[in-house]
Amino acid sequence: MIAGLLPWAWFLVRDWFGVVTDVMAIVLPLLALVTAVVVGVLGRTHRAAVVFAVSTLLVGIVATFVPWIPDGAGSVDPARAVRIAASNIGSGELEGADNLLSLKADVLVVSEIGQPLTERLSRSYPNQVSDWNGPAVGVFSRWPITVLEKPGPDLPGFMLRIQAPSGDFDLLAVHIPRPWYTSSGASYQTTVANHHRLVEQVALRAQRDDHPVVVTGDLNTTDRGRDYRVLTKHLDDAMLDGWGRPSEIGNWRLLLGRIDHLLVKPGWCSDKSGWYSVPRSDHYGLASTIGPCKP
Repeated sequence: MIAGLLPWAWFLVRDWFGVVTDVMAIVLPLLALVTAVVVGVLGRTHRAAVVFAVSTLLVGIVATFVPWIPDGAGSVDPARAVRIAASNIGSGELEGADNLLSLKADVLVVSEIGQPLTERLSRSYPNQVSDWNGPAVGVFSRWPITVLEKPGPDLPGFMLRIQAPSGDFDLLAVHIPRPWYTSSGASYQTTVANHHRLVEQVALRAQRDDHPVVVTGDLNTTDRGRDYRVLTKHLDDAMLDGWGRPSEIGNWRLLLGRIDHLLVKPGWCSDKSGWYSVPRSDHYGLASTIGPCKP
């Protein structure tokens, strides 16, 4: 009995041990699979070991797939709807331009953007802000944009006010560095502890804002981890009007990571959410119709 229950303690302790359980959450699908196989093979003659192995595998499955279950939140008021899309363009800057434009989004957020794609998308969007360094985020809008905060040490992206015809809303367009054991190196990465701090900074900005708030971009934050729960304590996951799915399809695809997100403050809902592919990118992009919920 104890052997079968022990793996389920994960759900009790997953937020207790800081960066240790943060890392475990990232690798959980593989960790659970490897643990189950090793314990099951080595202890196949012992009933308790087999029970522990099966239970560990089930915990990995539940922890991975439960955050993808649709939440059934309300529908968007069509008179005030906003079509928004986000993508980490990766190495396919200009190759992905047509895919992005075909979405016909009112607001488009692009991570890892450079000057060529910025210039290309600016021909179709009258309003844009971009930063080609650091988080390398570009935001393109059919409506006027006011910059509330530029990228800085506490904000890996932009905080903007979008002046939509149906009412202003604030947008946190962010590209949070990948959590890693060190912040040095050629990749866009930071320590696991600093990643958590940056997520808290994004969540704090959303929490204290008295406008409708949208948070989107490549957050490098798995939906089974502590950082995702920091965000969803005050924000709703707009992509869960349908089933979730992994968004990272590069070298880490076996980790089944949904690390690209679209979150809205309560009072806003989402419809017609979905994922799309971008040439040469190691991420799926996301798109959704968001806005005030129907009465």
